[in-house]
Amino acid sequence: MNISPIDVDNPTPDQKAGAIEQLRARLSDEVNGYCTDQDIWRFSVARQLDVEKAAAMVSEWYQWRMSACIDKLPVAQPDNTAPVPYPIRGYFSVADANLTAGPQVSETQLKLNRIFGGGCWHKRDKDGHPVYIERAGRYLIKDIPKSSTINGLFEFHFLMQEFLSRTIFPECTQLAGREISQQVVVFDLAGISIGMMSHIPALNMLREMLSKDQLYYPECMYRTYIVNAPSMFVTAWKLIKSWLDPRVISKIRIMGRDHAQELLEQIPATNLPSFLGGTCRCSHMPGGCVPSVPLGNYPDLPRKAFVSLRHQVQISYAQPSHSYVCDITPTDFDDAAPSTPLSSPLMGYASWLGIRRDSSSQSATPSALTGPKTRRVYVRFTADRGRGVVLEVLWREHSVDAADGHLSRSDDLLVYPEALFDPQRAPVVIELETPNSAGQLVFNWRVANFDEGLAPFPGPEEAKVPIQLEYSIDPEECLLKEFGLLPLRHS
Repeated sequence: MNISPIDVDNPTPDQKAGAIEQLRARLSDEVNGYCTDQDIWRFSVARQLDVEKAAAMVSEWYQWRMSACIDKLPVAQPDNTAPVPYPIRGYFSVADANLTAGPQVSETQLKLNRIFGGGCWHKRDKDGHPVYIERAGRYLIKDIPKSSTINGLFEFHFLMQEFLSRTIFPECTQLAGREISQQVVVFDLAGISIGMMSHIPALNMLREMLSKDQLYYPECMYRTYIVNAPSMFVTAWKLIKSWLDPRVISKIRIMGRDHAQELLEQIPATNLPSFLGGTCRCSHMPGGCVPSVPLGNYPDLPRKAFVSLRHQVQISYAQPSHSYVCDITPTDFDDAAPSTPLSSPLMGYASWLGIRRDSSSQSATPSALTGPKTRRVYVRFTADRGRGVVLEVLWREHSVDAADGHLSRSDDLLVYPEALFDPQRAPVVIELETPNSAGQLVFNWRVANFDEGLAPFPGPEEAKVPIQLEYSIDPEECLLKEFGLLPLRHS
C-alpha cells in the first residue's frame, strides 16, 4: 500500500504524521515502543512510502540492533567518557579531538585510522547539517583487507554511525531549532590512483558497507559531494552506482578540481577547510581541519606515549587551576658567528637542546641563528575524571643585553587561546608553534566551568574528588625520535 501524493523532502506536518501513523499500525508493540517518529519516517521515505515494505525494513532493523547489541556500543556522549571514534571539530557536545591511542580505543580502530586517508566531522553547513569530510584519495586501499576483517570494519563503521545519530544530530537539532537527522558528506579524491579504484578486495568491502548503510541507516545523508574526481573515476562510479538506491544517487554530486564555488554555496567559508576552498584551518589542532596519518600531518603516537607522562598534579573545583613554566632554548646555531655569553638564568635550559656548552667552563654560548625561525612543541595530557579541562599557553621571550649579558623578559604573548578538551575521554595531543629563540612557555590548566561544554556539572560530593592531571611537554624532534616516527608535514 502506498501513501501518495507526498513530497517526502517537504511534507506538511499532517502528511508526515499520517505516514508515521500508518506505518506504526503495521508494527508490533515492542518495535513501536523502541522507534522514534523520526525512525519511522526515514524508513518510510527509504521505501517510497510503501507501508508493507517499510514495516519489513523497520522490523529487520530492530532485530539487527537487538542481536548485534548496537545500543551497547561505547558511543561518546556528554555524560560519559567514551572516546571519539573519529576526529571532530567545532561541536560542543564533545570537545575537538583526534582519534588517539587511549585505553578504550580498540586496535582495529587504530589500525584503520592509520590506513584511512583522514576524516573528520567538521562543523556545519548553512542549513545546520553536520559536515563530514573524508580524504578518500589518501587511503592506503590495499592495506584495508590486510588490517581488518569485514566484521571489524562493520563494527568500526557502526560506531561512527551511532556517534552521528546519538551525539552529533541531537546537538545540531538543538542549535537549529528543528529536526536535523542528515549530514553533508564531502569525499576528497585528491591523490587517488587507478590501482586504488580497481582493488577488488577493498571494493567488495565497500559494497558490503554501503549495503548495510542503506538497510540500517537510511536517509541519513542530505547531500554528498565527490570532489577532485579524476576522469578515470567515471569507470569506478558506474560500478558503485549499481550498489546504491536511486534516491541516494540523486543526492550525489561529482566534481573535479573546480568545486569550491559549489561547496561554498552549501557550507560557509569559515566552516570549510582551506584545502577545499574555504578559509578554515583549525590551526589549534594537530593535523588542522582533517588530520591524516597517511599524509603525516599530525603525530600518530602509540599507547606507550601516554603511559608514563612526566608530570602529575591534582586540580579540583576547590583548587581549579594549575600552571607550569617550561624553559625553551633555540636550536641550530652557527658556530662561526660571533657569540655572546649568557647569564646564569639561562643555564637550566640546556635540556631543551640548542645550547652549546664549553666543555671546560660549562658556560652556555649560543650564537646567531641559522636554523628555522620557529619550532614546534607537543603537549600530551590526560585526566582521570571531570567534565573537561581548559588549557591556555603563553610565550615569554627572553633576550640578553649585549653590554652586560643580563637576561630580560618581554610581556606574555598568547600562543594557544583557552580551549576545552576531554582528556578524561582520551589522551590529548596539542601542537604549539613557538619562536626559535630563548624563552618560556607558560601552561595554564583549569577545570571547566559550569557553562563550558555539555557534560553534567558534578554534584557536591563528586566535586570534592580531585582530578589527576598528567602531562608531558616535548619538542617535535625529540618526540618523533622517541617513538620512531617520520617527520611531519606542516601546511
